[in-house]
Amino acid sequence: MEATRELPDDLKRALEFHGHLCPGLLIGYRAAMAASHALGVGASADEELVLIAENDSCSVDAFQAMLSTTFGKGNLIFRDYGKQVFTLGERGSGRAVRVALRQDALDAGTPAAGMLDRDEKIDRLLRAEEQDLFNINSVRLELPAKASIHATVPCSRCGEGAMETRTIRSGGSSFCLPCAGDLGLSAGS
Repeated sequence: MEATRELPDDLKRALEFHGHLCPGLLIGYRAAMAASHALGVGASADEELVLIAENDSCSVDAFQAMLSTTFGKGNLIFRDYGKQVFTLGERGSGRAVRVALRQDALDAGTPAAGMLDRDEKIDRLLRAEEQDLFNINSVRLELPAKASIHATVPCSRCGEGAMETRTIRSGGSSFCLPCAGDLGLSAGS
């Protein structure tokens, strides 16, 4: 069925990044569109935009592909709340918007009908009005500082390099967090 759908170019980019068309990717696509429209912004060239994603599902890939909010640039923050909720903030203006999938967004319309099947969800996510899918609210957001680069130091136990700020010092030696844990070391040891 996916091959017969005509998809917008920006969705095609997200689809290419993600690998397949699914309801999760479409939730992210529509949420990214809603957030970018609400803020009047496009893709982040560097770290101008910051995304706080409250899930680690397929939906987050759409934000990465469309708005360039990525783990690598440090402007994608993951909070493991298991919610299809996304807060997009703009550093320059300090403005932010929270986009939350409505609880009834993918219902079949009546309690007896229950949830839509996969293809029905895809069709609904492609065609539904934004307000029927999401609750969208401006929010106050304390944006984190831009990503900073720290020295890499070798772990005294395993020899692998670790970001200096992610090591534990003990007895004049630096240990990566996994090795420090194995040795019973913690910050302040």
